Amino acid sequence: MRKDIPQIGMTYQVLNRDGVFNIREIAKEYYAQQTHLDEMEQWTHDRYLKQSSHARALVRSPSAKEFKDCSVWSINHYLGLNRHPYVIEKAKEATELYGTGCGTSAMSGGHSQLHKDLQERFAKVFSKEECILFPTGFTANSGTIAALCKGSETLIIIDRDSHASIIDGCRASGSRFIPFKHNSIQDLENKVKKFSGKHINLLVIVESAYSMEGDIAPLKKIVELKKKYGFLLYVDEAHTFGFYGEKGRGLCNQLGIADDVDFIMTTLSKSTASMGGVVATSKEFASFLRWSTAYLFQAAIPAADVAVADACLDLMSSQPEIIESLWGKTHYLRQKLVDLGFDIGKSESPIVPLFVRDSDILKKMEKELYEEGVFTIAIQYPVVKASEVRFRFIVNNSHAIEDIDHLVDILSKLGNKHGLIKGL
Repeated sequence: MRKDIPQIGMTYQVLNRDGVFNIREIAKEYYAQQTHLDEMEQWTHDRYLKQSSHARALVRSPSAKEFKDCSVWSINHYLGLNRHPYVIEKAKEATELYGTGCGTSAMSGGHSQLHKDLQERFAKVFSKEECILFPTGFTANSGTIAALCKGSETLIIIDRDSHASIIDGCRASGSRFIPFKHNSIQDLENKVKKFSGKHINLLVIVESAYSMEGDIAPLKKIVELKKKYGFLLYVDEAHTFGFYGEKGRGLCNQLGIADDVDFIMTTLSKSTASMGGVVATSKEFASFLRWSTAYLFQAAIPAADVAVADACLDLMSSQPEIIESLWGKTHYLRQKLVDLGFDIGKSESPIVPLFVRDSDILKKMEKELYEEGVFTIAIQYPVVKASEVRFRFIVNNSHAIEDIDHLVDILSKLGNKHGLIKGL
């Protein structure tokens, strides 16, 4: 095993740097690195749940003989609807009516009346003319961006902290793409000014909330720039849909800017506890996207998943107390951590980071948290900067206040042990 590889995620990069390109050799090194992590009981990649994700679950690591009862803080089912009786019943009904799977792509008969109804519903939710369904949120981003920006006459400007699905879409498009400083309006405007008029198409892509830190994009100011310079605007609402805006319609809705955004995307795997991706846009762009590779050649979303998403929309609309409860628990956790003196960054969402900023301490704490019955994931370099390594605690409405108190108690003990708590 190579000792000079700081993180398993850097294996490919380091080997390529040293002139190693043989895929068999690279795969062997990945295996060696993973075996080492298992032996060191660093379980980030291989812990798994005995049952479906929820606020609590039985979790097992590769080295353990038995499952461990843990509170779970790594799942994006924000509203906690994945085990709601109404949601499960609707999934059962759809399975009985349509069977499992879909058998083909949307264009080849993979869509049912359920799919069409959900498309129309999401178009209304996002105040758009039409909506396109994709098999996953990742594909919704990567496939849409690749299709929209294919060719050299498009320049894409993205936030530096953009999700991998956005970056993959940019790369697949073959168009030039450049980053701007995270959430910096000034740097975005500088980039737009510099390149306006040099490309036929200019597309700006941002996320409404960023998954590693939970901070919010300055969408109103970005829309002002859009009106000034005339670029197309794509907003990924994966981490704001379901609990921002009227009946959970998202941050664009809450800010009153939905009409000014050309493409609004979200995933079905988070607040709506399902699987799939959504892109809402104009009828012209929707027509264009239906001929994209990602839409034409991928299997459609199974009917049961469509029914689940629809059922979750029903609950978001009829039971606003679910959303209120999530925010109450989110504020409760954030305030507890701030009161203790932890650094939680600029989070304004149920994603609550806890900055450790030391990789060795992070690895130790991940193991210690698990031993104390807390399952979360250490966010390490190269996912984030080495100086910004952290834990990410995702609040789920299924979490009880007792779960939060237990987490805070454990973090308080470990924070004092490792010198993470700032003096107040």
